[in-house]
Amino acid sequence: MNLAKLWVSVVAGLLIVAGCSSPAVTGIKVHIQNSEYHEAIHLADSVIANGEGSNPEVWYWKARAYSMMRIWDEAAVSFTQAYELDPLMAANMTNYWPAFYNTASEYYVEGRTEDAISMLETGAAIVPERPEFNQMLGDIALDGQNYEEAIALFEASIELASVQMDVIRGNIAESQDPAFIEQLNTEKARMVHSVVLSSYNAGSILKNLYMNSEDEAAAADYMAQAVAIYTRGIEVDPSSADLMTGLAEFYILSEQYDKALAIYDDALAAIDTGVEEGWIAEEDAAEMKAGVLLTRGFTFIEMERFDEGIAALELCRAQMGNTYQVLAMIGHANFIMEQYNESIEVMEQLTAMDDLTNDEYANAWYMIYASYIRLEDDTDALQALLNAIQYDGDNADYYEYLAQTYSTLGRNNQAMEAMEKAQSLR
Repeated sequence: MNLAKLWVSVVAGLLIVAGCSSPAVTGIKVHIQNSEYHEAIHLADSVIANGEGSNPEVWYWKARAYSMMRIWDEAAVSFTQAYELDPLMAANMTNYWPAFYNTASEYYVEGRTEDAISMLETGAAIVPERPEFNQMLGDIALDGQNYEEAIALFEASIELASVQMDVIRGNIAESQDPAFIEQLNTEKARMVHSVVLSSYNAGSILKNLYMNSEDEAAAADYMAQAVAIYTRGIEVDPSSADLMTGLAEFYILSEQYDKALAIYDDALAAIDTGVEEGWIAEEDAAEMKAGVLLTRGFTFIEMERFDEGIAALELCRAQMGNTYQVLAMIGHANFIMEQYNESIEVMEQLTAMDDLTNDEYANAWYMIYASYIRLEDDTDALQALLNAIQYDGDNADYYEYLAQTYSTLGRNNQAMEAMEKAQSLR
């Protein structure tokens, strides 16, 4: 999951010294105003040691100094102390929510899962309008395979972000300050990103639950939830190829192919619109389109519209180059179309590549074997299968096919040895 640290700029005007502050607090603020953060922290510690540890302002400004130095864990601890001493201080901490988020991220990377959860819950209590806390809690639940909990947390994140977008839109409509409007648009983009990410994560979980469900009613419910979440996310960001592809893949799983194809057409149009409007770079658009075309080609093949599928995959190939995914799918399509020589030609391009995994090499050689079998060329089929076994020597199925091929070639002793090997691997 993405645990990138966040930073939100602080408006200088927030450093105005309040008239009711104690002299010590005023001194801490002055140090911060002068970018003397170490001195501010040292003074705060001295004040706390000398009896002002119950003053929430001291803890708050100490936290501010740590935030300016981006020492997130210390900032979060001090903000929490200030909040516990005076919950009304939460109103001053809105811009400092990244201290809690970043600290939780650090804890989680270090394996301190419970501390991370506690920090996120604290952050959510102090700055409840931020969707990022539920989003990371959802990521943690997902890593722990607590799927229902993860979905609920992602949905809560989506709801919070949607509410914030409405507030931001209202503020933009009322404001005449270009600089403030720019800040609001940046924040709106953050909310859109949050909706897209949480929608994609929740939809992916629901897709897996759907695929693994043996209960038709439960599967139908998972499908309905996924479609609703993906659709809502697309309404927020009509250009999100990830969400559109995710929804289309779900339609494929439920064999609603026409709906899937309509989603891809919308995705490609949205990417073009993004380029025209200048918020999607040309190079990013090419990669995004290639991903959409890849899945679109697969959809055509599943619908047995093979020529259209290969045409879409060749377009993808022109943009992405000879990747494993593209070539493997083109080879598979040719095999289904009984164009075995064409399938072998494509798969041999895969076997000549230098950067595949052992499983990928094995799969490519197996597809070559299957094509040679269909062509009744048992000698070349045998060599292809032996090559596959070099990359996946514990595959019992391969040894069964090997036994059958040896038997067809009249090499009965080797056929028996291969079958014994297959049985030993079962």
